[in-house]
Amino acid sequence: MNRTGIEWTDFTWNPITGCYHDCEYCYARKIAHRFLSEYDRKKCKEFNRKRCSVPTEYGRIWDIDSHIHDGDLRKTAHPFGFEPTLHRYRLNEPLERSKPVKIFVGSMADMFGEWVPDEWIEKVLDVIRQADQHTFQLLTKNPRRYCDFDIPSNCWLGTSVDGTDFKADMERTDIMYYVKANVKFLSIEPLLGNVEDHITLAPFNWVIIGAQTGPGARKPERWWVDQVFRNYNGPVFVKDNLDWQEKIQEFPEVGDAE
Repeated sequence: MNRTGIEWTDFTWNPITGCYHDCEYCYARKIAHRFLSEYDRKKCKEFNRKRCSVPTEYGRIWDIDSHIHDGDLRKTAHPFGFEPTLHRYRLNEPLERSKPVKIFVGSMADMFGEWVPDEWIEKVLDVIRQADQHTFQLLTKNPRRYCDFDIPSNCWLGTSVDGTDFKADMERTDIMYYVKANVKFLSIEPLLGNVEDHITLAPFNWVIIGAQTGPGARKPERWWVDQVFRNYNGPVFVKDNLDWQEKIQEFPEVGDAE
């Protein structure tokens, strides 16, 4: 669990890493591959000979259990690149901090991707239940799976859109009507199109807006942001990377689950 520069949370926690969404703008994939050295690759090949990965229709997934004594492998944040991996030895990290904080779960993954086994998700949720002093922020492009689990009340549940895929954006936001959570939030990051063309903000009680970053980043039109403010009356968190004319970084009020 690490302190983070993400403005709307305090810590990131990545017991699961990797993803098969293959988004062209994914910062997490770039980070995972950037920090996988040739030495790490050799260690991973050795690990592969000792223990088979689990095949899925999407690709391989990996399970590093708590009984592995290979310190070098544990020191590698993304030992199998961006192939989904459960790092069991990271599971209890939130329990080691008693002071209440906000924790973004899976900044380097989509924990509710279809390739993630139910068992992995249940193990993460079990720790969240135990660490009830903290607020856990979950974010997925597959919010349908929220409805498959008994998610603890100390979770904020979010989904993300970018304004470029009418069907996907609409499906994700519509599903959030049926999700029960104290806070349901929408991450519009990176903002690459006018989301107000094809989604409703009604299911959400918090909206986060951010820009694409890195080489070749596309700068969003200012009127796309204005559209959100015109059509949404709840709290909005505008990330610094948007270079907005005023600092607007609001947080939701937490009430009973809806």
